[in-house]
Amino acid sequence: MAARVLTCAAACLWANVACTQDYPIKPIRMLIPSPPAGGTDTLGRLIRDGLQEMWGQTVVVDNRGGASGRIAAAATAKANPDGYTLLFTYGGVLTTGLPLFRTLPYDPIKDFAPVAMAAHVPNILVAHPTFAPKTVNEIIKLAKAKPGALTHGTSSIGSSSHLSMVLFKQIAGIDMLQVSYPGDGPALIALLGGHVPFAINNAVAAMPHIQSGRLRAIAVSAPQRIPTLPDVPTMVESGLTGYEALLFYSLVAPAKTPPAVINKLYQAVTQIKQKPNVQQQFARLGAVNFDMTPQELGVFLQRDLDKWTKVIQAAGIQPE
Repeated sequence: MAARVLTCAAACLWANVACTQDYPIKPIRMLIPSPPAGGTDTLGRLIRDGLQEMWGQTVVVDNRGGASGRIAAAATAKANPDGYTLLFTYGGVLTTGLPLFRTLPYDPIKDFAPVAMAAHVPNILVAHPTFAPKTVNEIIKLAKAKPGALTHGTSSIGSSSHLSMVLFKQIAGIDMLQVSYPGDGPALIALLGGHVPFAINNAVAAMPHIQSGRLRAIAVSAPQRIPTLPDVPTMVESGLTGYEALLFYSLVAPAKTPPAVINKLYQAVTQIKQKPNVQQQFARLGAVNFDMTPQELGVFLQRDLDKWTKVIQAAGIQPE
């Protein structure tokens, strides 16, 4: 009996190894939690194109927008963990904004197998040219002189721009009046029009206006300065110790996807990101290559979720 069990186990193990070596042998479905043409979709399709070219196998993009990305994430979490269903997602679907929801149709950590970090897009603290402060310290000094009087713009509650500013205020120990807008576009328009003096916005949206002089960059949220703004300091360099707010993009699979398949996908994504055309597209979008192994990505996701949970709780923001 024991010999039969061992034989069956060996056969299953061999079948798994054989399947992994042959992977992929059929089309792969890549879910993207946003409509076509956005930043997540654009970056996801770069990875899709690279996988198709590398493996000669079709990778079908399935755009599932709505419910702050939770529809696509839930569909991925429930899919067969065989490597043929993947989720290319922005960070809010797995970490940043999730503490704002009382219930979720998936567990952001337990229901997914991390594959690869693709890139991050830094947020930038930007101001209208008429705004007097030129540095983070000058903003903090003005805010402390007039508690609650200084206004700033932000996108919708729970967005990257909103929570990045919440973190800014917590670390700086200041109170400012928040003016919220229904999305990054309206928030940027209000800033350009001088209706609010400053805000935090992502590099993709803000960069053209910084280059044209319609906005002034004060600091970036990334751990290092970004190549497109080499003279603009980071938040940490500006005195906000511990500040980091990354709008990131990553590839994950359903939990229990075979480790060998995960590793094959990770190696493929790493190679794709080294291609000159992909690097050019990243630069055009303001995206910065951000390498992490599946294990490192798993640690990062848990840490990022814990961080934003504490930020949201400390700010007294109530879940929906």
